[in-house]
Amino acid sequence: MEDMIKTKTIHATGVCVAHKGILIIGESGSGKSTLALSLIAGGAKLICDDRANLRLKDDNLIMSKPPTLPSALEIRGLGLISVPLLDEVTVDLIVDLAKASGARLGGHEKQLLGIDLPCIHGRDFYRLSDALLVWSKFGGFQTI
Repeated sequence: MEDMIKTKTIHATGVCVAHKGILIIGESGSGKSTLALSLIAGGAKLICDDRANLRLKDDNLIMSKPPTLPSALEIRGLGLISVPLLDEVTVDLIVDLAKASGARLGGHEKQLLGIDLPCIHGRDFYRLSDALLVWSKFGGFQTI
């Protein structure tokens, strides 16, 4: 029973940029794979598309691709495309494409499997992929 609590499969896409794992959540058609494509074009590697296996390891949330999914990114109107892949990564940030942020400085969090993680509300976020690439490559968040 305890293992069931420590693992979960969710509707999501995951990428890794500069050793930082980004879990993208949202409804079907919300742009998860499109955002992942933009991040991959900027140097990210795909972890999973459409669904993500989540598990706890040493108080970290780890994401990986369910074994039944193809090792590719599905782009509507184009199909499955081959992209650089990684097997798993620690989740450092969640992007929620269902929510828009009214906060100028963000500061949102989301809890998954008991782990609190920073969460960007990404709906209608202009140049979100650029912001995520810069965040990943140059040090994350700063507090004021």
